[in-house]
Amino acid sequence: MVGEYPARQLIGPLLGLNSLLVVPALPFVRQFHWSWQIALLHAASVTALVASSWCIFELFVHGSASAVAIGQAMAPIPAVIFTALLLAIPVTWEQTLAAAIVSLAVLAVLGGSFGELGPARAIALIFVAACGNGLLIVFTKMLTGRGLGVPEIYCVRTSIGAAVWIALAPPRDLPLRALPELFARSIFQTGYFVLVILAVERGSPATVQTLAATTPLMLLLGTFLVRRHVLPLRLVFASCAVVFGIALTAR
Repeated sequence: MVGEYPARQLIGPLLGLNSLLVVPALPFVRQFHWSWQIALLHAASVTALVASSWCIFELFVHGSASAVAIGQAMAPIPAVIFTALLLAIPVTWEQTLAAAIVSLAVLAVLGGSFGELGPARAIALIFVAACGNGLLIVFTKMLTGRGLGVPEIYCVRTSIGAAVWIALAPPRDLPLRALPELFARSIFQTGYFVLVILAVERGSPATVQTLAATTPLMLLLGTFLVRRHVLPLRLVFASCAVVFGIALTAR
C-alpha cells in the first residue's frame, strides 16, 4: 500500500477503519469511565499512537520491511523501563533479561537492513517508534487498571488518532478502489491490538510486549518454511534465544 498510495494519507483512514471495527462492541459496555486522569491517559495514548504511526510509515517509505520489524523488536526494552517508572508493577530480572534477549535475537537476524535510510535517521525513527509502542502498552495497562475495557480504550484512541491524522494529511489522493485493501489490513491490525489489550489486562506490559516482539521472527521463519529453504544458522540461533527469552517470561 505504501508503494502505491501516499503513505501519510493512509494513516488516518486506517485508524478510522480500525475504530469502526470495534464500535459495534460499545453498546455492550456496562459503564463508561471518565475522570481527568483517564482523559490525560487517553491524550497520552493518542500522542504515542500518532508519533509511532508516523515513524512506522516513514520506515516503510524510506526503508525495508526489516527496518520496520527492527522497531517492533526493540519495543520490549522501553516497555520494561516505562513499566518500572510509571506502574506499581515490579519488573523482575527475568522480564528484563527476556526483553533484552528477545530484542537482541531479533536484531541479530534483521540488523543491517535499513534500505535507503541513513543510519542516523533510521536509528532515530526506530527509537521513537519503540518508545511510542512501549508507552502505548503501559498507558493501556493504566487504563485497564481504572476499569476500562477494550471498546473504550481502542475506540477512543484510534478514533482521535484518525481525526488527528486526517487533519494533518487529508486522504485526497486515495481512490475508492483502495478501500477493500485498507479494510483487510485494518481487520488484521485491529485483531492484533484487541488481543494485546486483552493480554495486558491479565499480565505485565513488559511480558506482553516481549511476546509481541517475536512477530518479525515468526514472519522470517514462515517465509523460509513456505519457500522450503534451509534455515540460515543465525536464524536458528536467534529462534533458540527467543524461545529461551519467552520461557523466562513465563516463570
